[in-house]
Amino acid sequence: MIVILLVSLIYSNTLNGPFIFDDGQNIRDNPHIRLTQLDYESIREAAFESILAKRPIANISFALNYYFHGYDLPGYHLVNILIHIMTAIFLYFLIKATLDIVYKRHQSAFIVGSVNVEYIAFAAVLIWAVHPLHTQSVTYIVQRMNSMAAMFYILSMLLYAKARLASGRRIRWVLYGGCLAAGILGLGTKEIAATLPAFIFLYEWYFFQDLDRAWLKRKLLISLGILAVFGIIAVVYLGIHPFEKILSGYGRRDFTLVQRVLTEFRIVIHYMTLLVFPHPDRLNLDYDFPLSYSLINPVSTVFSLMVIIGLLGTAVYLARRERLISFCILWFIGNLAIESSVIALELVYEHRTYLPSMFVILAAVLAAHYFLKDRWVRVVALCCVVGMFSVWTYQRNLIWADELMLWTDILMKSPNKARPHNNLGLVLLDRGENDGAIEQLERALELAPDRYAIYN
Repeated sequence: MIVILLVSLIYSNTLNGPFIFDDGQNIRDNPHIRLTQLDYESIREAAFESILAKRPIANISFALNYYFHGYDLPGYHLVNILIHIMTAIFLYFLIKATLDIVYKRHQSAFIVGSVNVEYIAFAAVLIWAVHPLHTQSVTYIVQRMNSMAAMFYILSMLLYAKARLASGRRIRWVLYGGCLAAGILGLGTKEIAATLPAFIFLYEWYFFQDLDRAWLKRKLLISLGILAVFGIIAVVYLGIHPFEKILSGYGRRDFTLVQRVLTEFRIVIHYMTLLVFPHPDRLNLDYDFPLSYSLINPVSTVFSLMVIIGLLGTAVYLARRERLISFCILWFIGNLAIESSVIALELVYEHRTYLPSMFVILAAVLAAHYFLKDRWVRVVALCCVVGMFSVWTYQRNLIWADELMLWTDILMKSPNKARPHNNLGLVLLDRGENDGAIEQLERALELAPDRYAIYN
């Protein structure tokens, strides 16, 4: 109840926030989601004829929003907030189930004695739910694709854990069926759910099979099956020539595949710093992130790579003694892999941390629980963190609530990037401030003279 009330409060100032950026082409200007009757053909059109046709579940959700209230903004935002709350609830029960497994099997020095697993799960979920970094996933309407995919992902993991713990055969298979259905819905919402089979397999090996190598060898066919699933997903989303598809995507980017991969090492570290210190002044919708041209240009590239390798090495080293911490590390890195690797996406977006951050925050809470021995010190520390993050989230949402404020904020943080100047110019033009609009659009042309859309 505390999570529901607090999330509702800190996102209450977003209900009338306007359509922003990609909201235009995916929702406001998308004729296929203008659902006027609930029949098969209309729903099929919304699902598979929208711009992002491989995300049909998200498209259907936008269409249902339109069916019930047209383009009235509060309804879209309310659904996003409810998705965030439901994700937090599912995450609480998944963390609690995982802690129960670890506690009963004494697999962690962080969870010993009279530990209160409900409190740890609650603290981790509360911090995650109010974290300012997630405003992009919740307040930015189109990023429902991201938050809803994460919701189905966590639900699938939860149902799998419950199935493994269930005593009755019938209920176990019902839970397995729900796990599969949630996974399919997640994949139909956004491609980030493609890592789900691998993490269910890892969860089984870590927490139910005690990292038994003999079991791993016996399940070699399952491992190959997971690889086959990845292959099928790659063909579905990238075609029968996935490598050519990936390479062709760089034709519309101003960076190469090598530059992207090298830069992502630094971006992953940037995400980590935002998890620790997510002040609104550090958050940005449209980063102008400098490229890495080699491992030593800039030199922070090689150091970032070393940190990531060190984290992976730590996960392997801790797997036996501190299994849950090891899993948290692998969760973070593994769930960034799709959007922070070779695919020719934009370099950096904060919503990409929504799913990966979940178990990272659990690891932080476990560490605090271990080192802060006094119960009241833990409570005070939790209240301070939650209070600070809640204020920052509310402040960040004030920026999201006004398109002019948002693009002005972006421009202050990315002054040498053409797109913020262009989009701020369009906002000013729409508001009749023609002189200011011309100034911004001319600056955009100076920065990107080959962008035909700016001339238009």
